[in-house]
Amino acid sequence: MKINTLATPTFGWLKMNGAELKKLPALQKLSPAIELPEGVRVEKTSGTAAFPAMRTGSGAEFGAALSAAGIPVLSCSVPDEMRVPERDALRLNFSLPDAEEEYDPSGKIDMRPDGKKKEGAPAAAGKFSAVNLSLGRNSALTVVMDYRSELSAKGLAGVQTRIRLAEGARLTLVQVVQLGDGYSFLNDVGAEAAERAELKVIHLILSGRHVYQGLSAALAGDRSHLAADIGYIAVGDSHYDMNYEVIHTGRKTNCEISAKGVMRDRASKVFRDTIDFKHGCAGAVGEETEDVLLMDETVSNRSIPIILCAEEDVVGNHGATIGRLDEELLFYMESRGMRRDEIYEMMAKARLDAIMRKIPDVKTRCALLESGEEEL
Repeated sequence: MKINTLATPTFGWLKMNGAELKKLPALQKLSPAIELPEGVRVEKTSGTAAFPAMRTGSGAEFGAALSAAGIPVLSCSVPDEMRVPERDALRLNFSLPDAEEEYDPSGKIDMRPDGKKKEGAPAAAGKFSAVNLSLGRNSALTVVMDYRSELSAKGLAGVQTRIRLAEGARLTLVQVVQLGDGYSFLNDVGAEAAERAELKVIHLILSGRHVYQGLSAALAGDRSHLAADIGYIAVGDSHYDMNYEVIHTGRKTNCEISAKGVMRDRASKVFRDTIDFKHGCAGAVGEETEDVLLMDETVSNRSIPIILCAEEDVVGNHGATIGRLDEELLFYMESRGMRRDEIYEMMAKARLDAIMRKIPDVKTRCALLESGEEEL
């Protein structure tokens, strides 16, 4: 299954146009625990008709696999003019089980419970879920989706989230990945925004062996807006593969993609972010930035910022800051009694804390900030 593919293949010779998962095991349903605020409607449906025709960050093959496996859809909706307070967030808590076998995306090696490796062995069945979020005209909602397992857990899981925002709707989506060092996870998001709709996305990847994360947002309505804040810490032998794209078709649309990451040990990461200005999106503005702190020389980082433009009257900016801390900053802080390793730990924590503090749900924000020291 091909996932996280660029809309316009650009880096074929570097093999960075997308990712591929081989020997995908059987897909079984995964159901979250739901904390439901008053006024939000929830229903479960089955069959392919429950999936709207919408582009997602991971791509069409992932959605097709969910449909073929008959994964039920959890549909959550907010009626017109209803604004749910931030303190009453819709919380979907996914507790991922320990399959006792590690899924290898390359299809070559699977880990057995006894620690031995066997070529070509099938992985345990993966746990998957699908969620639809639909907000009516001038409505507002905060959604928190927590993906969590024991730190020693192994397995494969994935969740696809599709979002439709009516005119003037506002959604804040918080998704947090905290998985075991033997877990592979797919987090797929697709969104469509009507006129004056606003989507705020906060993505945090705090642990996991292989994490594939994708977001595709279509700003179809005039003056619609997307703000995405991504934070991640990659340690050990973990590998993160991310694909973010924003498609501007409405006039005077705006997007901001900001990623802050910390990498250490032998971790590897690919970050693709694309702003696509379609013909007719006059007055659109897009900005994408990434700030990566490399804690060790043994990490592997690849960043691919892309701007596609078919309209003249637009503004697009992108940039990436990748590397170790500035020597002048280190000298300044060392002169005040701090050790170099303490400085790096403090700056790494500050990057993630800055994103965590943007989470409007107090319960989630406080829990993450309190556990921040342990994550680093």
